[in-house]
Amino acid sequence: MNMPSLFVSPAFNQLSTSALPAASTAPSGQAPVVVTSKSSRYIGHDRPLDFMYFSSLSKLAADQNPVDKNEKKYINSDILRHDQNVKIYQEITYVSKGGKPVGATGNEFIIETANHDDKVIIKKSPDNNLIAIINNTPYQLNLLRSPDGSETQPLRIRTNGGNDCVLIDPLVDNNIRVELGAGDDYAQAGSGNTRLYGGAGNDRLKLGSGDGIAMGDDGDDLLIAGSGNGILKGNNGNDRMQAGQGFHERRLFMDGGDGHDFMIVTRNDTHIPAVIHGGKGENLIVTHGPATVYTGRDKNIVRSDNDDTVIYAKPSDQIHRTPGSTLVHTQPSEAGKSGYVVEGSTEFKQQVEDDMELLRMSMQGKKMLSTADAKAQQNDAPVRITELAEDNGRYFFNNAAVRNHLAAGNTLETLEPAARGHIIHNQRGAVATGGEIHYNTSYSLDEDSAPVNALYHEMAHAYNGATGTFLEGDTGTPENPGGEPNAERQAVGLPTIALPFDFDNHRSTDPTTTNPKPFTENALREEMGRPLRTQYT
Repeated sequence: MNMPSLFVSPAFNQLSTSALPAASTAPSGQAPVVVTSKSSRYIGHDRPLDFMYFSSLSKLAADQNPVDKNEKKYINSDILRHDQNVKIYQEITYVSKGGKPVGATGNEFIIETANHDDKVIIKKSPDNNLIAIINNTPYQLNLLRSPDGSETQPLRIRTNGGNDCVLIDPLVDNNIRVELGAGDDYAQAGSGNTRLYGGAGNDRLKLGSGDGIAMGDDGDDLLIAGSGNGILKGNNGNDRMQAGQGFHERRLFMDGGDGHDFMIVTRNDTHIPAVIHGGKGENLIVTHGPATVYTGRDKNIVRSDNDDTVIYAKPSDQIHRTPGSTLVHTQPSEAGKSGYVVEGSTEFKQQVEDDMELLRMSMQGKKMLSTADAKAQQNDAPVRITELAEDNGRYFFNNAAVRNHLAAGNTLETLEPAARGHIIHNQRGAVATGGEIHYNTSYSLDEDSAPVNALYHEMAHAYNGATGTFLEGDTGTPENPGGEPNAERQAVGLPTIALPFDFDNHRSTDPTTTNPKPFTENALREEMGRPLRTQYT
């Protein structure tokens, strides 16, 4: 699990609506319709109770805590504007404990169009708000801001059906998520953190100068990286992915998914390798500059012109490379299919399967997945992987003792550490028989990683849960003198002050104060050629 995202900062809740600026003039000269967001603690003539209050209109979020049934996550919505052109509303997600709200985990401003061919243009206004021109009608979006102005409420755009076009001006540096829905759509990102989802149809998605991820979903899609850090995932369909010149130290990740894909990096001037996975299907992969390539299960052709390239490929793949590059022969397996059970939407299952296919080509990943299979058989309990909406990753340790303890009205913290899977007196703790990973398929831990690295981090936790080998306590660092949880540091692969332990139970290996490879996040980063994580927080 990583620290909560800044996107849901409680600072949003401190903003008074009276602090918002007046309406701006749209670039076209037409006065825009002003739409103003509300803080989660807003109370006014139109709302006698704030958004942190449960009502008949509150709905349960899909990603509930599977262990503590006293904790619930709810979503409250408020329509800010609804006309023939668009519905504009906000969604506030909050957590309740024992029936009392304890805090908001999300507050999004949402634009939703109907099942038509819609065009949405997002621009900056002169007073630094946003102007949304939706089918030629301008709207001023007064988003919430933190008191110091460093954070702005995230914007989500849902266009639903139709052949839609969403254009975000290069000057717009907001956090924006675009969900295009069914149809042959086009979307172009700006300079902020942007996520583009194509939905069904043959889509064209282009990232910008900020950090971004583009998911093609179903259809034959064209995905283009911008000059910023870019993650391109084709998912289902015969997709084309391409990346050209970017800024210094740009990070690139491509995954073809299921289908016959063409993936090309025309220029990578950094020393950080682009990570490319062909996925299922017959793929052509071309790289200029350093790269780490995982071919895939079917027939693949790889062309590389750089000595700082490592290619993980089957002996049957056609590999054209320089003499100084590295070729590692590997075979995909069925590992992980009994160790993990994936539950959720069709899109979520496909995205997790794409990640699993990469791990089945990875030398480290195959060991992680095969160990999960063995532990699932030994414990008679696979690990569930379910969808997480917030920007984070979570692992939940669960077994009969945990459930009985909580059912008696106790808190998890009062249960003996050994019963929660912790090593005590050099003895393994109880094992999880109902462990669960909550995974956001578009969330990355940092700029050096992709979502699959976040999944791998949670898999490291699941390994400790299945083997009863969580380390107790905290380890202080110069960056964090207060200490970082040893259970998190061992999942990353960082040393701890805990007593050394023989995790693999082999006399030939020395005890360690952290998880052994391949059961660490850094093990996969190292294989990919990405910078290692040096601290948890």
